[in-house]
Amino acid sequence: MHYHAQTILKEDEKIIQAVLIGNGEGYGDIVDRYQTKLYRVSYYYTQNIEDARDLVQDIFIKAYNNLSSFKQGSAFSTWLYRIAVNHCLDWCRKKRPQYAEVSCLDIFSTEEEGPEDLYLRQEVASEIQAAVVNLPAIYSTVLILYYFEDFSPQEIAEITNTSKRTVETRLFRGRKMLRDKLHSKSSGGEGHDLLSKPGQLAQLR
Repeated sequence: MHYHAQTILKEDEKIIQAVLIGNGEGYGDIVDRYQTKLYRVSYYYTQNIEDARDLVQDIFIKAYNNLSSFKQGSAFSTWLYRIAVNHCLDWCRKKRPQYAEVSCLDIFSTEEEGPEDLYLRQEVASEIQAAVVNLPAIYSTVLILYYFEDFSPQEIAEITNTSKRTVETRLFRGRKMLRDKLHSKSSGGEGHDLLSKPGQLAQLR
């Protein structure tokens, strides 16, 4: 495991232990660490800023109320993402999101980007996000976690409570479905070369 990941794991576990013995204020550190990541994930599913914010709040409340079920020694981030993904999927089953043209990049863009660069990034991100959102949930989930959030197939298996082989199968099928969607929308029939490695779409966050 990468040194940085080990450090975060230990810090998370220390905070959780403190919260469980009564130091509820420490949970704010967990919120600060993961709220942006959970917002991104929630936005991928909802395609709506306010809905995504509401989901993030619900996810942190649900996680806090279930901290006693977290197994010490395992990755807290994996446990938290499992709650987040399940909550987002529940939301989607109740209210199917309608894709909006407003990109979440409006919130996370950097000041160094010029107007033209930002527009191009938003255009590509909007097209990809729209295509991902319209895939069946079992495929959109693994694609979001793999390409946008840079989780490994094993980590995704733990988050989605499936096997690594199942995740790899869904990645293969989901990637093909996504390529077909992007290819059909590309000018001149040219496909997008954006699905060659994990985390490649993280640059569009």
